[in-house]
Parts: sequence; C-alpha cells; structure tokens
Amino acid sequence: MMMNRAADTIAATDAKPVLSVRNLSKAFAGKTVVDDVSFDIHPGEVIGLVGENGAGKSTTKNMLCGLLQPSNGEILVEGEVVPHIDGPAHGISAVHQELSLFGSLTVAENMCISDLPGKPARVDWREADRIAREQLEFLGIEIDTQATIESLGSGRQQVVEIAKALLHADRVLILDEPTTSLTAVEREKLFAIIDTLKARGVAIIFISHFMEEIYRVCDKFIVLRDGKQVGGGYLSDVPQRQLEEMMVGRTIEDSKIDLHPPGEVEALRVQGLSAIDFDGIDFTVHKGEILGISGLMGAGRTEIAEAIFGLRAATGDVFVKGEKVSPITVKAMKARGVCYVPEDRRTNGLFLNRPVRENLSAAAILNFVTRSLRGIGFRGEKARASDVVRERDISVPSIENHVSDLSGGNQQKVLLGRWLSMAPEILIFDEPTKGVDIGAKFDIHATIAELARAGRAVVIVSSDLPELLHTTHRLLVMRKGHIVGEFQREAYDSVKIISLAASAGNGSNGNA
Repeated sequence: MMMNRAADTIAATDAKPVLSVRNLSKAFAGKTVVDDVSFDIHPGEVIGLVGENGAGKSTTKNMLCGLLQPSNGEILVEGEVVPHIDGPAHGISAVHQELSLFGSLTVAENMCISDLPGKPARVDWREADRIAREQLEFLGIEIDTQATIESLGSGRQQVVEIAKALLHADRVLILDEPTTSLTAVEREKLFAIIDTLKARGVAIIFISHFMEEIYRVCDKFIVLRDGKQVGGGYLSDVPQRQLEEMMVGRTIEDSKIDLHPPGEVEALRVQGLSAIDFDGIDFTVHKGEILGISGLMGAGRTEIAEAIFGLRAATGDVFVKGEKVSPITVKAMKARGVCYVPEDRRTNGLFLNRPVRENLSAAAILNFVTRSLRGIGFRGEKARASDVVRERDISVPSIENHVSDLSGGNQQKVLLGRWLSMAPEILIFDEPTKGVDIGAKFDIHATIAELARAGRAVVIVSSDLPELLHTTHRLLVMRKGHIVGEFQREAYDSVKIISLAASAGNGSNGNA
C-alpha cells in the first residue's frame, strides 16, 4: 500500500476533489523535510495525517494553509492549480497546536478580529456579536459570545478556535493535534462537531498521535515517515497495529509490556494528603511496582503528584522507605531519591534554548562541578551526556544542539534522561508520553518497565487510559479530588474505570 507518486494517490470517489496535492516537497537549507507527497481530499471526507514527530506533518500542514511555499509540486483547489496558496482566500484554514486566541478579549472579538465588521474608525460590535453567535449556532455550540477567552476551559477554547477558522474558510479545515489538552467528554464533543462538518461537506485533515481518534473520525489515512509518504488508504482496510508499524517502520509486539511482579518492600507511602484540589489521599507504592493514577481533567491527579514532590503546599504525611519526610520540599525529596517528571516539558521541565548537554546534567549538576581551581568546570559532563543520549536512544546530531531543535519525543527522552542521571529510587511521571509519536511512546514505556524490573517504584499520572492499562501493575481512579476506585492489573476493566471517573460511586477494588 505504498504511495509515492501522483498516480498512486488514494482512490477517489466520483466527486471532484476539493483539494489535491501532487508531488509536494519542501526543503530547508538544502535538507528535504517533505518529499513527494500526493493525495486528494473530497467534500465531507476526513483524512488522518499520521507519522512520528519529525515525519513532516506540520510542514505539510503549513504548505497547505499558505504559511510555507512548497519547493516542488502542486496544490490544486477544486481542480485548479494554485501557484501561491492563500488559506482563507482559497477556503482553507488550520487550527494549530498553539491556539491563536487573545485571553482578555471576548469570544466574539476573537472570532471576528481578522475581519471586523463596520468602518475601520468605528467597528460594529453588535454585528460582530451576531456573526459569532450565528456561527456557533450553526455548529451546535452553546458558548456566551461575551465571555472572555481566559474564562473558558481548554475544551471550549478549542471549539472557539475551530469556529473562528470556519468563519474564514469553509472548504478545508486542518486540525493539528486538537485533543491534546481535552478531557474525554470534551473530545467527544469535538468529534460530534467534526461529524457535523462532514455532513455539511467540509473536508477535514486530522493530525493526531492518538490512533483511537484516527479510527474514530477519519475515513482515510496518509502515513509520513522521514518526510516521505509511505502508506495510505481506507482505514477500514488496515488494522491499527499495521498502521502503527507503517509509522515507525518496524514490527511492534502486540502484547502488554513485560512487567515482573512487584516486591513487598514499601518505597512510598502517602497518608491523609489534602489540599484545595484533593482530600484524604492514601496509597502505598512498593519497590518494583508501577502504580497508575487515572481520572478526568480536574480530578486532582497532577496536584497530588506536585504535592508529593514538594511543589505544592498540602497537609498530611509522605513516607519514603518508611521514613517520614518533614517538611516536604523538593530538596528533601531529591535527597531521598525521588524524582518528578512534569506534564508540560516545554514550560516546566526543559531549558529549550540551552544545549542537550546542559539539560541532561541539570538535575545532578553537583556531580560534575569540581572544587579545585586547577580543574574548575564540569568534569565528566560531556561524557555522561553522550552516554545518556546513547542509552536513551535520543536522536540529536550533537549534545550541543539546543533542546528546541528536537522533536517532542526526543525532548521527553531528554527530560527522562536528566532524572535518570540521579539514579532515583522513586519516579513520578505526569503524562509521560503526552504529545510524543508512537515510536517514542513505546521506547518510554519500555524504559519505565525496565526501571520497575530493576526495583524502582514508579507512579504514572495519565489521562491516556490505554497507556495506564498497558504499563501498570495497579490503578487508582480519581474523581473530584478523591480516590474512588482501585484496580489490580488482572482485573482491569476500562468501562468500569471510566464510569468511576465520570460519575459518583462507592469505589471498587477491581476484584469483583
């Protein structure tokens, strides 16, 4: 199912394609990052554009909406070649990963800001509000058009961004990782909007790392790997595992991660931990055990992880290897071999404009600082950084490259490698594979399993339930700041887990 030529494009319907791509390529400074991509998309059709980080998805998206000019190839809109694509003028719009909304402005102001009604000297704000309300009603969305963006949750902000995009482009909508920050409920609402747009003839290009989403909303798929188009077709013809293997270019074992039985020695104990976002949290993690914490957005999962590591004030007790930690501070937890890998690696974890070398050594910097004047500096830092790059399979030309140059998956590996340089005994991961491609995800899961087999205790906080079911020995379910259920690996039941997380209940031990 290879497609590298225009003649090999996905089989079209009898309808005329709204957008066609022929042998599209893009090079930067002589390096080709997108090479010979071809496909058609028809009205009311959804195509999933998939591939690992760095595969060329974002560059392709930016060429289609006019942010980048192709080096070679053609883009056709309704059969006509467009030499210089102008997204809105040609009915094409994209919702990028980073939203382009102004937090202090209202929904109506944001939606109409690029084409305000009325004269330049006197904007017709009533008309702007009418246009925004009409567009939201058209999409079946109930949002106060006079509410400020900063007062809305991430899911509703995402919906406003989509409504704004469709005001200015009604042929093709490109969605780039639209669900990364959404809860399960918000995702379903977004999928309902996509279904509505399909029924109304809007063509959609859907970019996502989540395979279940690709199969939920898309009719067809295109696979990019290292900038080349390596596959495509109808999703109904391709099992998910085959699609994943196209993306990574290798066979993936279809089995749960290799976990050994956990030990009996207590590594971490939390008793009565309480704060504004959670209350009365009790649990224990043993050496060699991977404990998962599940729940919807706002359940208090991240807040608990931060409190355990000393990043958030809380009452209650935390014990490490049977010893009570008091006060609970980052310094005290690090001294006891506890590390915390945060959810947002770009703002809370990594130094993006510093070299990979410095990022890898940051957590254990005192190990490299020499005290004598003769040898002052960071002895061994380069050697250790090179070792970590090799051990963690981080793809980077040089340890002197800035972290901002790396793909999301390799950035996450750098963050993980930094903490592993400390040789921690207890590791807390918050969304360890958020925003990373399928290949990096498997690598990170394998690393976590390797740590547990070596006797480390691991806590994983994740909104990705399949990830938790795949990687953990035991699972806690949270709802509104409370633990409402506990499941052992052999009794995992995704329906029960989601039900507990979404609605009030008396809890479950997962053994029924």
